[in-house]
This record gives sequence, C-alpha cells and structure tokens, in this order.
Amino acid sequence: MAATPNLNRRHLAGGALGLTAGALVHASAVAPALAQGTAAQGGTRQLGGGVSYTQIGRWDVERLNRILAVDTPAFAQLPVAYTPARQAVRLFKVAYPSVVPERDNRPVTLSGLVAVPETDAPRLPLVSYQHGTVYRKNEVPSAPENSPETQLMIAQFAGQGYALIGADYIGMGDSREPQGYMVKGSHQQATADLLPAAHAVLADLGKTAPALMIAGWSQGGYVTMAMLERLEQLGVPVRAAATASAPVDPWCSLNGFLNFPRPIDASWVTTLFILCGFSYETYYSVPGLARSLLRPEFYDVSLAAYKDEPIDPATVPTSVRSLVQAEYFDAAFFRRSAFGRLIAANQAYRWVIRTPTRNYYGEQDEVISLGAGTLAMHFQQAINNDTVTAVSTGATTHRGTFARAVPEWKAWFDAVAAA
Repeated sequence: MAATPNLNRRHLAGGALGLTAGALVHASAVAPALAQGTAAQGGTRQLGGGVSYTQIGRWDVERLNRILAVDTPAFAQLPVAYTPARQAVRLFKVAYPSVVPERDNRPVTLSGLVAVPETDAPRLPLVSYQHGTVYRKNEVPSAPENSPETQLMIAQFAGQGYALIGADYIGMGDSREPQGYMVKGSHQQATADLLPAAHAVLADLGKTAPALMIAGWSQGGYVTMAMLERLEQLGVPVRAAATASAPVDPWCSLNGFLNFPRPIDASWVTTLFILCGFSYETYYSVPGLARSLLRPEFYDVSLAAYKDEPIDPATVPTSVRSLVQAEYFDAAFFRRSAFGRLIAANQAYRWVIRTPTRNYYGEQDEVISLGAGTLAMHFQQAINNDTVTAVSTGATTHRGTFARAVPEWKAWFDAVAAA
C-alpha cells in the first residue's frame, strides 16, 4: 500500500467562485434589474459564471403539511408536532462550478437545491441544509422526491418563509465524480461553493438572504461542522449552526464499532466502513486501501455498493466482524494504519468555534453514541469556550433524533433571524 498522503494538505474552499464574505453580498446584489426571472418548469436559466438553475417543482401548502403530519412521522417512526406550513414553495435545481481539493483542485460541476417560498418579502432568512448518508446518487436535495429528510426541511423551513438550500456533495446528484464520503475538504468545497451560486439564483428571483444559518443530520451534521470551520476561516458570517446525530469525529465513531460495540448498534454501520474505505482510497490516492480494510470475500459487492451499482442488499454483511479485516480490531493497528490516520485527520470539531452551535443527540441513537453526540461541546468546554451546546432529544433513535431536532432548530433560527 502506498504511503499515506500529507494529511494536513487542504485547499481553501470557494476557489471556484471566489467565496468571501464580500462575494456573498455581491452575489445577492447582481440580479439583472431587467430580468428578475424564474426558470420555467423544465427550462434552464443561465446566470453566468457557470451557474444555472431549473425549476423542478412547486409544492403547495397541502403537500407541505402532509409531509409534516403524515410522511415524516412515518419516516421517523415517531410522532412530532411541527409548525404548519404557510406558503407554497418553488423548488429549483442549481448547477454550479466547484473544484475537488484532494485532486489538485480539478474543476467540476455540482448540483444542489434552492427552495424558495412564494412570498412578496424581498428579504428571506437562509438555511443551508446538509443531507445525511444515502446510498443512491439521486437520494439528494436536488431530487427532493427521493429524500424524506429534505422534504421535512422544505416543509418546515421554506414553507414558513425561509430560503432553503442544499448541496448534493461531490460524487452525488449530477456530479460525475466518485462519491467522496466523509472526505472533509470536498464536503467543505461543495457546500461553500453553493452559497454564492444560491445567492445568485435568489437575486435573479428578486430576493436577498443576508442572514445565514446552517444545519445537518447524520453525515450532514458532520458536513455542517466542517462547513462551519471553513466559513469561519473565510470570514463568512453564520448566525447559528445546528446538527442532529453528528459524527464530528469519524475516527472516534468507527473505533466504537470496532472495539466497543453496543447491543443497539445499527446493522447498517458496516456500510460506513465500505463508503469511507473506497472514498479515502480514491480521494487521497492510496491504492489498495479498501482491499486492506475489507475481507476479500466481500470486496466485490462492497465496491459495487460504493459505485451505486445494483446489488442484493442481503449480500452486504451486517456484522462489522464479518466485513472488516481482523487486524483492524487491534486498536493500535487501527490508529497507525493508513485508513486510521486518514479518518483521524477528518475530524470536524477541533478548532475554536466562534459561531453559536447546538449539537442535538439521541439517547437511543443506534449510530451516534452519547459520547460522540456531546464530543464537540466537551472539547470546546475544555478550552473554556461556551459557544457549543449539546442538546438531548430524549430516548430517540437516529431518525427520531432528526425528527425531534428540526422543530427545535426552527424555533432557535426564528429567534436568531429576528435578532
């Protein structure tokens, strides 16, 4: 196996669109006064700079409230009271330029969602939502019919006057790249570069969105924290950041599955090893990394799963012991292995966080332990920083934690946006 690449190597996000705090303001102000347009359903509107958008749907208030009252409780297997939607929402798929930091800033075109309420208000609060782990390229924000989590965010936020955006990530949605699962730099790049593109779309629709909040669930909670780190580095103001079930330290979480499994651990945590193994091999250029991690009898089906090829889910092991090579259960080996060092470098909480942040966690979450759910707060408290608060949603599962966190995000963001 090749030597581990430089784990400290990172490129600034925003390279493709020149993302700075000033650029976001500028992007909101560049709407052509004579063409405050909207892309008709199925038609694409070009905005320049490689940004374009297409209207992909309009969800009325009845549809939005059905998501809140029926669809989400069924998805989460948990009754939750949400504030009803007040406005219909127009949904737009946006295409925007970005780069892949781990591949020498190779230019790429990515896709994402911009959801805009039907309101005469010219100024809207803005929420950037980062989606959780999905296994198909089309289960992403820009394809909201395939994404129950995105549906909830649209109904709860855009249905009440927020502009909502969401990146599909590099390797997902319309991206032609391989999936870059838990690859920190690529996640930072995709989410940061969507911001000026989304502001340009909103400006073309005659809207501005000066107040930014960010949120995400599961993998998206990790991406939210990584995005926050990059935006703070760039001086882009974020009013508030919120997560649910966020694996802010993937090395910590995978160590738990390997060495300290819990009876409630989800059967699908094996897929986390698969997606990370192949993503890190690909993006950090470490040939043979996935093969060193996975038992040979499951290598081919794991590769097919990573590539989003048709497989029988029953052929993917649900036991970490069955999937992962025996030596990785030695904590010392895991720590010094190329995979262990790469995943340790991809943490998303060890900096001085300036933005008010709330990490929601569930006490019966089958993926994120209590320790992992409160880790960012405890680290910040260790340096006497009180900007991060961990909030329990009670005895909730992974999905239940998200379902209960969302209305609390909404109440908090309402207060922050009004301040």
